[in-house]
Amino acid sequence: MSTPIELHPDNPRYFLYRDRPLVLITATEHYGAVINRNFDYIAYLDDAAEKRQTLSRCFLLFRELQVFDPATQVKPINPHSPCKPLPGEYLSPWLRSGPAFATDGYPKFDLDQWNPEYFERLHGFLVAAQERDVIIELTLFSSTYSDAVWGLNPLNIQNNINGVGDIPWQDYISGRDRALTERQMAYVSKVVEEANGYDCFYFEVCNEPFTTRAGMLPETEFATQAEVDGWQEAVRDQIRAAEAGLPKKHLIFQVPVENWRTDTALEQILGEASVDAINLHDYQQLTYKGLILAPLSRFMQRDLRLARIQQVWTTVHETGKPFVFDEDNAATSSLDEGSWIVHRKRAWATICSGGHYNMIDFSVQAGGQEAGTPASQAMIRSWMKNLSVFIHGVDFVQMAPQPQFARETPADTIAIALARPARAYVVYVADQREVDDPALGEPCQGRLAFTLPAGSYSARLYSPEEGRYEGEAQGLAGGATGIDLGPFSHDIVVHIEADG
Repeated sequence: MSTPIELHPDNPRYFLYRDRPLVLITATEHYGAVINRNFDYIAYLDDAAEKRQTLSRCFLLFRELQVFDPATQVKPINPHSPCKPLPGEYLSPWLRSGPAFATDGYPKFDLDQWNPEYFERLHGFLVAAQERDVIIELTLFSSTYSDAVWGLNPLNIQNNINGVGDIPWQDYISGRDRALTERQMAYVSKVVEEANGYDCFYFEVCNEPFTTRAGMLPETEFATQAEVDGWQEAVRDQIRAAEAGLPKKHLIFQVPVENWRTDTALEQILGEASVDAINLHDYQQLTYKGLILAPLSRFMQRDLRLARIQQVWTTVHETGKPFVFDEDNAATSSLDEGSWIVHRKRAWATICSGGHYNMIDFSVQAGGQEAGTPASQAMIRSWMKNLSVFIHGVDFVQMAPQPQFARETPADTIAIALARPARAYVVYVADQREVDDPALGEPCQGRLAFTLPAGSYSARLYSPEEGRYEGEAQGLAGGATGIDLGPFSHDIVVHIEADG
């Protein structure tokens, strides 16, 4: 019997799939491959495989607000995407039966009847992904953010005929309402049972679990952090219990519960044996052993912040668990070269700090645009391929981040190194000027200085933009040494290998 994706036995910060070490890298569609009937997942996965993308994130229940909601005065935050299907094209695990209508104008859901079309589509998607060696993150739940978004959920009492879900949106992932929780757990068991035969996926418990801000409301009015933690543990237990009698066991990823997106203590789940890997998002302010790890970006403000990325992943390296940059929205709302360069840099910085990387590619849309646009094909989607091809061509399992590798860097740059000392070094050198710096984009040049153990080495330069090595190899001797770089625009990789 084949084995699902698993932690790599020699370095559990990475993964093993089909006997090959794996880094998770993607510019994913916005999570609607299963729930959006109009999305051509075959076309999407064909392109993802050709671009050597090793991951796609998939919401199994949650859908986003499509248009402005006049009743609540809530407007969509994210750009249009596959996660915003037309109401009649939204597929739910439960059958629409009526009588009466849900808030979207279509028949209400019957929580006692599973939807055959939904599970047929889930199977089709997983079959296609497995054939193409694309790993799928199956996200079971998500926070619901507002009354307007909660009003779209089949588990909301307005949308089902079963009288379930008469709660405020803040309590959706709290376990407070027994009838709702029972329905949630039944859904978890059903998904686990249906998906068990596939190797190409892992579970994520919940997208962006958070509690209400301290001081904003009486702290006991809505779910507390402890309650949300307990609910996530119950979901993990339900997955494990459902898999106990099934042939295959799958990994579980989890996002640490956020105190209204302002404080996320990593220790809260590091000791949980049933949490195999940890997902992080760009806006989270993390703490680890009392150290504050500042947010990696503001939401869609085109922040670069490469030093922060390096700090987070080098700091958590000692935990021995995979940390996945599971959603980077630093610049995703702007489908232009400058914004995509931001994400190219942030992706390389994450991978060369020992992490895994996922950004949303909003150029990918349902209705014929499942492979993106000509511009995104030429730029971000090809650049992500270059990164995946490169990192899977080195022995990253034996490597670790080396934050102090460079003694000197060219002006305005940062050097982020992943290394197996005395054997191999991948040094990502990037212009770290932010987008509001008028000098951003001007060529960088100067000395990259470092120290190597005794021996002889060869250094080559690799272009993240072009996806190829450039120029001739340069010989280096052990000891204090370096390479004169430039001029180059935005970024370059120095790949050093021991001779012999």
